[in-house]
Amino acid sequence: MSRTDVEKLLLDLNEGRILTQQTFEGLDVEVYLDERDASVFADKWMQAFERWARVTAVAEEEVLRACREQAFKQTLALTGEPELAGYVSDDIGLIGAALLQDVVHEPFVNELLESYRQGRLPLR
Repeated sequence: MSRTDVEKLLLDLNEGRILTQQTFEGLDVEVYLDERDASVFADKWMQAFERWARVTAVAEEEVLRACREQAFKQTLALTGEPELAGYVSDDIGLIGAALLQDVVHEPFVNELLESYRQGRLPLR
């Protein structure tokens, strides 16, 4: 995995293959956000963030910023929920940061990516 994988992620976002209306269908946003904030998920997310997304050079990558921005805009357009859009943007940023660092076997990040690639939010 590499910069090419992040560019593919951006392309998939831009072409509407990652976030669609179906991704958010039937979602109770408040319940979902509460589930994400529970320590079971939040602790794993923060550990992965500390490991992969805090690296300054990675965080400054333009392709990563573009992925985060596209995820935020699409989620906001599809749901009208800015808080949810922020969470999705953070997920995509974490995934992109790990991909930029050639992280191949990070189970939590791979689970996040697989969820989005299957058209569903993590935990759903």
